[in-house]
Amino acid sequence: METEIKKLIKKYWEQRGKDYDKFPTHTDLRDVWKSVLSKIFDEKKRILDVGTGTGFLALILAELGHEVVGIDISRQMLKVAKEKARKAKVSVEFRQGDAENLPFKSESFDAVICRHLLWTLPNPERAVKEWKRVLKDGGRVIAIDGRWDNKHFDVKRCLGRILVAIYEKRNIWKNYSCMKEVRKNLPFQRGLSVEKAIELFKNSGLVDVSARDLSWIRKAMLKQKPFFYRLALSDKAYFMIEAFKEVS
Repeated sequence: METEIKKLIKKYWEQRGKDYDKFPTHTDLRDVWKSVLSKIFDEKKRILDVGTGTGFLALILAELGHEVVGIDISRQMLKVAKEKARKAKVSVEFRQGDAENLPFKSESFDAVICRHLLWTLPNPERAVKEWKRVLKDGGRVIAIDGRWDNKHFDVKRCLGRILVAIYEKRNIWKNYSCMKEVRKNLPFQRGLSVEKAIELFKNSGLVDVSARDLSWIRKAMLKQKPFFYRLALSDKAYFMIEAFKEVS
C-alpha cells in the first residue's frame, strides 16, 4: 500500500514534469554527458535508469547502443520521456515504478544508474539495496549526485532562484506547500557529501565503492548561463559514485 509520503512525492513530481527540462542542470551539456557515459559503459549492457525523470540519461545510453529501462514514480515525467524518445527515434522501455521497491526480478540488469535522485528518497538505504538486488553478480551502480544546499538561509542563493524562475517563466511557489511537507521525510533533502554517499553504498552491501569528482561539469554548465544561475547554483560538491555487486 502506498504511504502518504509517497503520494505527496508522486504529486510533487507530477506537477514538476511539464517544466522540469527548463532547469539547466537537468538537460545541459548533453555531449559532455554522452562522452562521460561512453567511457563508463564501453560495451553493450542492460541498464536500469532509476528515477529517469524525463529520460535524459536513458536516451543517451540508448543512443550509445545499450538496452535501457527507465523507471520513475511520475507518469507526467514518463510522458515527457516517451515523447522525447519518439522524437529522437531511440528505443527505451519506460515504466512507472518506485526506486525503493523495484518491479523487476533479481539479477535482471548489468548496471543501475541514477542522477540527482538520492535526495528525493525517504528510504535511500532501502533503495540502494533494491538496486543491488536487481543487479547481476559483478554488476555496477553509478550514482551521480551532490550537495545542493546549506543548512542556513542563503540570501544570494534565494535571490538567484527567484531570478531563474522569472527568466524561465516558472512559478516556484506553485508546489511549495507540497514540497515543504515532503522534505521533512527526506534524509538527504539538501543533497549529500561524498563521504555520506560512500557510507550509504557500503552499508547497502556493495563493494569497491569509489567516487569521482564531477564539479568540472557543473562549472562548465554555469559558465554559459546568466549570472543569476551562478547565484542559484552555488559551487557545491558534485560527484559520481561507482559501486559493484560482489561476485558470489
